[in-house]
Amino acid sequence: MTELTKLTLAAALDGLKAKEFSSREITQQFVDAIEGARTLNAYVVETPEKALAMADASDARLAKGEGGKLEGAPL
Repeated sequence: MTELTKLTLAAALDGLKAKEFSSREITQQFVDAIEGARTLNAYVVETPEKALAMADASDARLAKGEGGKLEGAPL
């Protein structure tokens, strides 16, 4: 699978629209990257559970054909 954390925003949105991957898959790769770089202390508070829940909600909206232009993108 493509390293989803390296995609541009446009490429991520195109991939979501084409169902090449889900919002959860993108988000999980970012969560993994954050965990892998924890020693940098770049984040004050990590909330991976919340991020993944929000990704699941985005995937549900996308499946219904709903959501805004940036729906599913890990911003």
